[in-house]
Amino acid sequence: MFSRTSPRNVLLATAAALLSQVALADDPEAAPVCAFGGPYNAECAGAATAVPVDGSGSFDPDGTAYTVAWFEECPFGFVDDPTSVQANYIIDMTGQCFRQCFLVLRVTSGGQMTPCAGWVTVTDTTAPVLNLPSNVIGPWGIDTTVLTTGLAGATDLCDPAPTTNYFDTIVPSQGPGHEQTIIRTWTATDRCGFFSSLDQTITLTSPSADSAFGLEFDVNNCPDVLDRGTQGARFTLTLLGRPNLTMNQVNRATVKLSRQADPTNFVVPTNPFQYSAAQTSVFAATSFGDCNPAGNDGRGDLRFQFNYAQVDATLGLAGEAAGTVVPIQLFGFRTNGTPFIAYGELTLQ
Repeated sequence: MFSRTSPRNVLLATAAALLSQVALADDPEAAPVCAFGGPYNAECAGAATAVPVDGSGSFDPDGTAYTVAWFEECPFGFVDDPTSVQANYIIDMTGQCFRQCFLVLRVTSGGQMTPCAGWVTVTDTTAPVLNLPSNVIGPWGIDTTVLTTGLAGATDLCDPAPTTNYFDTIVPSQGPGHEQTIIRTWTATDRCGFFSSLDQTITLTSPSADSAFGLEFDVNNCPDVLDRGTQGARFTLTLLGRPNLTMNQVNRATVKLSRQADPTNFVVPTNPFQYSAAQTSVFAATSFGDCNPAGNDGRGDLRFQFNYAQVDATLGLAGEAAGTVVPIQLFGFRTNGTPFIAYGELTLQ
């Protein structure tokens, strides 16, 4: 019998420990785990579309530090940081609606490497964004071609030149004061066939029913002369009351000043509620160039003040030669929703 502390027991225990250590040393390290994280599907975001790829799910079972390397298998893409766990695969989408590439991730640890792979796909399924011209309200007879009423534009992240087209739907007169409405439907289409559509509305009012030559710049003189050299920062026009338009009928928040032939470019009063109606002139003009004399016809008149710099820029007055006569109009709605127009003329100096 041997005691537990005998030399033989000590020798056996020592041998067992040494054998255990040898066994551990001979046990191979476990291979790293590769986590590709895909497949990856992205919407085209430009000629060079970045698709985030993430291999952070990779690990080493033994806790050993590991490295990664991304390898693309396509000539039209590259990984921006191929040794980063989280990177971006940049795909060239120039002229393309669909592209797909096989991407490989290799995870290395302790002299061992584990690969994994998958697909990265980019598609262009987003329609262009339409930039629509403003709606137009003007008298019957104005030019309604797109050169006057405005051209739609379009932008697309993956198509630098989407096409634009339009068609008109004509809505006939809906009653007094209304001649016609043109619903101009604009459509933008990209090279992949995706499109967006928006409507521009062009409303034409009846000059005979709701227009008059009742707009004055200087009620004390005829014709109305605008001296651009001495004109101050404030530009004031007077809307004359007439039988079918009293000032308490005017919805002041709708008033717009423009050239007669170009109602899409307009300015609004700095404060449409600045002035109260007051008698300043007699509505008498029946055509352009006629005078509305000072006096009292029993109908209140209403002044509107504009920023002259805006008027000058919007109506294009600075580029006109001295002596040019510019037909202008003040458009708005009555409080009952029906439109009105007042015409006038400015002789430029």
